[in-house]
Amino acid sequence: MARIAHSQQDPAPRGGFREKSKRLNFVSFLAFFGILTIASLVGPTANKLLMATELDATWHAIDDIAETAERFVLDQFGTTGANMKPEAGYLDARLQLANCSEDLEGFLQNGSTLNSRLAVGVQCTGEKPWKIYVPVRVIVTDTVVATRRALPSGHSLTMDDMVVAERDVSRQTGGYVARPDEILGKRLKQRLPAGRVITPAMLRDEIVIKRGQSVTITAQNGGLSIATAGTALMDGTLNERIRVENSDSGRVLEAIVRSPERVEVLVY
Repeated sequence: MARIAHSQQDPAPRGGFREKSKRLNFVSFLAFFGILTIASLVGPTANKLLMATELDATWHAIDDIAETAERFVLDQFGTTGANMKPEAGYLDARLQLANCSEDLEGFLQNGSTLNSRLAVGVQCTGEKPWKIYVPVRVIVTDTVVATRRALPSGHSLTMDDMVVAERDVSRQTGGYVARPDEILGKRLKQRLPAGRVITPAMLRDEIVIKRGQSVTITAQNGGLSIATAGTALMDGTLNERIRVENSDSGRVLEAIVRSPERVEVLVY
């Protein structure tokens, strides 16, 4: 009786083990299927990232090309005493130039001078050499002398007529004046509005001899010096040639203004 009872209870433990095994197999299947699903999703993304990394390593960075051009301009022209700010122009982000194994080098074409717009060459001299030209805009600011107010033509400049200011001089092709005392007393060749930057071409030296003024006419020939009275027939600045009339002979001569009272006739 005891054996029969025991044999009737045997199937229960074996059936429970089979159920547990089925559950474990099902869980393992789900886990395996999940891993495959994740791998299938992550795989393409990982490949794209890897390709992007390889692409970045293949082509040279656009920013480095632009910075090389700007740095070259500063190295070449940054010692002028003015404040300079070079700005590289647009470079297409799709530009594909081989990643250079050496430091990039900047250069200018022969005869190039500093102006507001430059074409700066950037080249790679590495294993895969290349060359490109980068447009660079150059902003240069410096201290300049400008008019404080509107001034008429022929006006003789005083300190009250001028003001010192910081201006962009990159387009001042005719030059500019940095200090008011350099042009004090000089006359304007033209009318100037208020705020206009004064350039050397706008000025003439102060008139030291005026038309109709009595002058002393001198001449030297070897050790012989001659002086006679005369009259200026035109205004004259220092070291300028003017016409004068000899008061004794009435002869008209060309003479160089040497001082507010004297002119010199050159004898050859």
